[in-house]
Amino acid sequence: MRKLVTFLAVSTSLLAAPALAKDGAWYVGGDAGAMIVEDIGFDFGLAPTIPSSENAQVELNHDYGFDAALFVGYDLGAFRLEAEVAYKRASVDDIETAITIPAPAGPLPPGLHPAGGGSTSALSFMINGMLDFGNEDGLSVFVGGGGGIARIAYIDIRAFEDRDPYLDDGDTGFAWQLFTGVRVAISDKVDGTVRYRYFGASGLTVPDIGGFDGKSSFQSHSVLAGITFNLGGPP
Repeated sequence: MRKLVTFLAVSTSLLAAPALAKDGAWYVGGDAGAMIVEDIGFDFGLAPTIPSSENAQVELNHDYGFDAALFVGYDLGAFRLEAEVAYKRASVDDIETAITIPAPAGPLPPGLHPAGGGSTSALSFMINGMLDFGNEDGLSVFVGGGGGIARIAYIDIRAFEDRDPYLDDGDTGFAWQLFTGVRVAISDKVDGTVRYRYFGASGLTVPDIGGFDGKSSFQSHSVLAGITFNLGGPP
Protein backbone atom coordinates (compact mmCIF):
# COMPACT_ATOMS: atom_id res chain seq x y z
CA MET A 1 0.00 0.00 0.00
CA ARG A 2 2.81 2.38 0.91
CA LYS A 3 4.50 1.69 -2.46
CA LEU A 4 1.22 2.41 -4.27
CA VAL A 5 0.80 5.72 -2.45
CA THR A 6 4.41 6.67 -3.24
CA PHE A 7 3.93 5.79 -6.91
CA LEU A 8 0.73 7.85 -7.17
CA ALA A 9 2.40 10.81 -5.49
CA VAL A 10 5.37 10.74 -7.87
CA SER A 11 3.08 10.31 -10.88
CA THR A 12 0.93 13.25 -9.81
CA SER A 13 4.03 15.40 -9.36
CA LEU A 14 5.27 14.54 -12.86
CA LEU A 15 1.91 15.28 -14.44
CA ALA A 16 1.71 18.60 -12.63
CA ALA A 17 5.25 19.64 -13.59
CA PRO A 18 5.28 22.66 -15.93
CA ALA A 19 6.34 22.10 -19.54
CA LEU A 20 9.56 23.56 -20.86
CA ALA A 21 8.96 26.89 -22.54
CA LYS A 22 9.81 27.26 -26.21
CA ASP A 23 10.09 31.04 -25.99
CA GLY A 24 13.64 32.12 -25.18
CA ALA A 25 15.05 28.68 -26.01
CA TRP A 26 17.31 27.06 -28.59
CA TYR A 27 16.10 24.34 -30.95
CA VAL A 28 17.60 22.02 -33.56
CA GLY A 29 15.98 20.08 -36.35
CA GLY A 30 15.86 19.01 -39.95
CA ASP A 31 13.51 18.35 -42.84
CA ALA A 32 13.56 16.61 -46.20
CA GLY A 33 11.29 16.06 -49.16
CA ALA A 34 10.66 16.31 -52.88
CA MET A 35 11.84 19.15 -55.14
CA ILE A 36 11.05 20.52 -58.59
CA VAL A 37 13.76 22.54 -60.36
CA GLU A 38 12.61 25.22 -62.77
CA ASP A 39 14.12 25.00 -66.26
CA ILE A 40 17.69 26.38 -66.21
CA GLY A 41 18.69 28.52 -69.17
CA PHE A 42 22.28 29.42 -70.13
CA ASP A 43 23.18 32.61 -71.96
CA PHE A 44 26.53 32.16 -73.74
CA GLY A 45 26.26 35.50 -75.51
CA LEU A 46 25.50 33.77 -78.80
CA ALA A 47 22.56 33.82 -81.22
CA PRO A 48 19.95 32.53 -81.82
CA THR A 49 18.05 31.96 -78.57
CA ILE A 50 15.43 29.40 -77.56
CA PRO A 51 12.04 31.01 -78.28
CA SER A 52 10.56 29.98 -74.91
CA SER A 53 13.50 31.31 -72.86
CA GLU A 54 14.74 34.88 -72.97
CA ASN A 55 18.48 35.11 -73.77
CA ALA A 56 18.99 31.32 -73.40
CA GLN A 57 20.88 29.27 -75.97
CA VAL A 58 20.82 26.06 -73.90
CA GLU A 59 18.16 24.96 -71.40
CA LEU A 60 18.16 22.06 -68.95
CA ASN A 61 14.94 20.29 -67.93
CA HIS A 62 15.06 18.16 -64.76
CA ASP A 63 13.37 15.15 -63.22
CA TYR A 64 11.97 15.40 -59.69
CA GLY A 65 14.74 15.71 -57.10
CA PHE A 66 15.23 15.88 -53.34
CA ASP A 67 15.87 18.64 -50.82
CA ALA A 68 17.21 18.13 -47.28
CA ALA A 69 18.24 20.58 -44.56
CA LEU A 70 19.58 20.79 -41.00
CA PHE A 71 19.09 23.88 -38.85
CA VAL A 72 19.68 25.37 -35.41
CA GLY A 73 17.67 28.32 -34.17
CA TYR A 74 16.55 30.48 -31.29
CA ASP A 75 12.88 31.08 -30.44
CA LEU A 76 12.17 34.68 -29.44
CA GLY A 77 8.43 34.12 -29.10
CA ALA A 78 6.50 35.26 -32.15
CA PHE A 79 9.78 35.50 -34.08
CA ARG A 80 12.45 32.85 -34.71
CA LEU A 81 15.98 33.21 -36.05
CA GLU A 82 17.94 30.23 -37.38
CA ALA A 83 21.02 29.10 -39.32
CA GLU A 84 20.51 26.42 -41.97
CA VAL A 85 22.57 24.20 -44.24
CA ALA A 86 20.72 22.46 -47.09
CA TYR A 87 21.50 20.23 -50.06
CA LYS A 88 19.38 19.80 -53.18
CA ARG A 89 19.90 17.59 -56.23
CA ALA A 90 17.98 16.58 -59.35
CA SER A 91 18.88 14.62 -62.49
CA VAL A 92 18.79 16.28 -65.90
CA ASP A 93 16.06 14.87 -68.14
CA ASP A 94 16.28 16.88 -71.38
CA ILE A 95 18.62 19.36 -73.06
CA GLU A 96 17.02 21.98 -75.28
CA THR A 97 19.47 23.88 -77.44
CA ALA A 98 19.26 26.64 -80.03
CA ILE A 99 22.95 26.23 -80.94
CA THR A 100 25.03 23.24 -81.96
CA ILE A 101 26.74 21.86 -78.89
CA PRO A 102 30.51 21.48 -79.57
CA ALA A 103 31.81 18.34 -81.28
CA PRO A 104 33.40 16.65 -78.21
CA ALA A 105 29.92 16.46 -76.70
CA GLY A 106 28.15 15.19 -79.81
CA PRO A 107 27.76 17.37 -81.78
CA LEU A 108 24.16 18.03 -80.78
CA PRO A 109 22.07 19.96 -83.31
CA PRO A 110 19.45 22.54 -82.25
CA GLY A 111 16.28 21.04 -80.76
CA LEU A 112 15.03 19.14 -77.72
CA HIS A 113 17.05 16.02 -76.88
CA PRO A 114 17.07 13.48 -74.01
CA ALA A 115 20.11 14.02 -71.81
CA GLY A 116 22.82 11.40 -71.79
CA GLY A 117 23.31 11.90 -68.04
CA GLY A 118 24.13 14.44 -65.37
CA SER A 119 22.52 16.32 -62.51
CA THR A 120 22.30 19.74 -60.87
CA SER A 121 22.96 20.29 -57.15
CA ALA A 122 22.75 23.19 -54.71
CA LEU A 123 24.62 23.38 -51.40
CA SER A 124 23.43 26.41 -49.42
CA PHE A 125 24.22 28.15 -46.13
CA MET A 126 21.38 30.43 -45.03
CA ILE A 127 20.24 32.70 -42.20
CA ASN A 128 16.45 32.58 -41.81
CA GLY A 129 13.90 34.65 -39.96
CA MET A 130 10.26 33.67 -39.45
CA LEU A 131 7.03 34.68 -37.75
CA ASP A 132 4.83 32.21 -35.85
CA PHE A 133 1.04 32.42 -35.63
CA GLY A 134 -1.09 30.19 -33.41
CA ASN A 135 -0.63 28.00 -30.35
CA GLU A 136 2.96 26.81 -29.81
CA ASP A 137 1.62 23.95 -27.68
CA GLY A 138 -0.71 22.82 -30.46
CA LEU A 139 -0.96 23.87 -34.09
CA SER A 140 0.80 26.95 -35.44
CA VAL A 141 1.56 28.47 -38.83
CA PHE A 142 4.86 30.10 -39.80
CA VAL A 143 6.08 32.26 -42.68
CA GLY A 144 9.58 33.48 -43.32
CA GLY A 145 12.54 33.96 -45.58
CA GLY A 146 16.29 33.89 -45.62
CA GLY A 147 19.46 34.85 -47.41
CA GLY A 148 22.95 33.45 -47.78
CA ILE A 149 25.22 31.78 -50.31
CA ALA A 150 24.87 28.67 -52.45
CA ARG A 151 27.19 26.54 -54.52
CA ILE A 152 25.34 25.47 -57.68
CA ALA A 153 27.03 22.60 -59.51
CA TYR A 154 26.22 21.23 -62.97
CA ILE A 155 27.59 17.72 -62.62
CA ASP A 156 28.67 15.59 -65.61
CA ILE A 157 25.87 16.90 -67.85
CA ARG A 158 26.24 15.22 -71.24
CA ALA A 159 24.35 15.04 -74.50
CA PHE A 160 25.34 11.39 -75.04
CA GLU A 161 26.25 8.67 -72.55
CA ASP A 162 29.54 7.81 -74.29
CA ARG A 163 30.79 11.37 -74.89
CA ASP A 164 32.50 13.99 -72.76
CA PRO A 165 30.23 16.13 -70.55
CA TYR A 166 28.97 19.37 -72.04
CA LEU A 167 28.80 21.03 -68.58
CA ASP A 168 30.79 19.88 -65.55
CA ASP A 169 31.44 22.92 -63.36
CA GLY A 170 29.78 25.18 -60.80
CA ASP A 171 29.68 28.62 -59.27
CA THR A 172 28.88 30.25 -55.93
CA GLY A 173 26.44 33.13 -55.67
CA PHE A 174 23.90 34.91 -53.51
CA ALA A 175 20.93 32.75 -52.53
CA TRP A 176 17.54 33.56 -51.05
CA GLN A 177 14.41 31.68 -50.08
CA LEU A 178 10.81 32.14 -49.00
CA PHE A 179 8.83 29.54 -47.10
CA THR A 180 5.63 28.83 -45.21
CA GLY A 181 4.39 25.86 -43.24
CA VAL A 182 2.64 24.41 -40.22
CA ARG A 183 4.11 23.23 -36.94
CA VAL A 184 2.44 20.67 -34.66
CA ALA A 185 3.55 20.11 -31.06
CA ILE A 186 4.06 16.37 -30.56
CA SER A 187 5.29 17.00 -27.01
CA ASP A 188 6.79 19.92 -25.09
CA LYS A 189 10.18 18.98 -26.58
CA VAL A 190 9.31 17.75 -30.09
CA ASP A 191 7.49 19.44 -32.99
CA GLY A 192 6.57 18.06 -36.39
CA THR A 193 6.59 20.39 -39.40
CA VAL A 194 5.43 20.50 -43.01
CA ARG A 195 6.96 23.27 -45.14
CA TYR A 196 6.88 24.66 -48.67
CA ARG A 197 10.11 26.36 -49.80
CA TYR A 198 10.87 28.51 -52.84
CA PHE A 199 14.64 28.80 -53.30
CA GLY A 200 16.72 30.81 -55.73
CA ALA A 201 20.34 31.60 -56.58
CA SER A 202 21.44 34.12 -59.21
CA GLY A 203 24.53 35.60 -60.86
CA LEU A 204 26.04 32.22 -61.77
CA THR A 205 28.69 31.83 -64.49
CA VAL A 206 30.04 28.47 -65.71
CA PRO A 207 32.04 27.48 -68.82
CA ASP A 208 30.85 24.90 -71.32
CA ILE A 209 33.10 22.37 -73.09
CA GLY A 210 33.84 24.92 -75.80
CA GLY A 211 35.19 27.45 -73.29
CA PHE A 212 32.23 29.85 -73.51
CA ASP A 213 31.03 31.30 -70.19
CA GLY A 214 27.32 30.81 -69.67
CA LYS A 215 25.24 32.93 -67.28
CA SER A 216 22.45 31.18 -65.41
CA SER A 217 20.29 31.13 -62.30
CA PHE A 218 18.69 28.39 -60.19
CA GLN A 219 15.14 28.23 -58.79
CA SER A 220 13.38 25.35 -57.07
CA HIS A 221 10.15 24.45 -55.27
CA SER A 222 10.20 21.95 -52.37
CA VAL A 223 7.65 20.29 -50.09
CA LEU A 224 9.34 19.10 -46.89
CA ALA A 225 8.44 17.17 -43.75
CA GLY A 226 10.60 17.58 -40.66
CA ILE A 227 11.08 17.38 -36.93
CA THR A 228 12.32 19.96 -34.43
CA PHE A 229 13.72 19.35 -30.93
CA ASN A 230 13.14 22.05 -28.33
CA LEU A 231 16.17 22.33 -26.04
CA GLY A 232 14.07 23.96 -23.36
CA GLY A 233 13.81 27.29 -21.61
CA PRO A 234 12.46 28.25 -18.20
CA PRO A 235 9.21 26.45 -17.21
